[in-house]
Amino acid sequence: MAATTWYRPATQADDLTDFRLLMELPALRRLADRGLSGQELALVQEVADATTRAARSGDVPGYLRADMVFHLCLLELTSDPAISEIARLLLGADRACSAEVSAGLMARDAREHSELIGLLADGMVSPADHLLRLHLSRLSAGQLASARPAEPEFISTAGA
Repeated sequence: MAATTWYRPATQADDLTDFRLLMELPALRRLADRGLSGQELALVQEVADATTRAARSGDVPGYLRADMVFHLCLLELTSDPAISEIARLLLGADRACSAEVSAGLMARDAREHSELIGLLADGMVSPADHLLRLHLSRLSAGQLASARPAEPEFISTAGA
């Protein structure tokens, strides 16, 4: 009898989100605890503004690039090169799961980037943690990527 496998693309998104939470939440807490310099705040705000501009213009590829740069920028501010390299891999894989994004969701997420910066600037660790958790959890909930199939794909492993 041939084996049958059901593959759910959303499972990969769930896994990627879990990995991102494990990586980004502690990094965010460290940044909030130590505070960001004026130069770091300006840099992160500039990157967040790029997500806002892309969202306003409906530029999905530009938004996805700017979003990745924003999250990488925060992680790189921790000065941990291992986290930055792992993040590059995860964020690249994450973008493969986020092929289509609506203008409204891009705008909401861009606003959250700015809110996150404000919370970091004020050293508000718990609210920043909560916002990042909500922000990233939407990826696995499928609220960001509308291109994911709703139903599982059937993969036959007959003869395997």
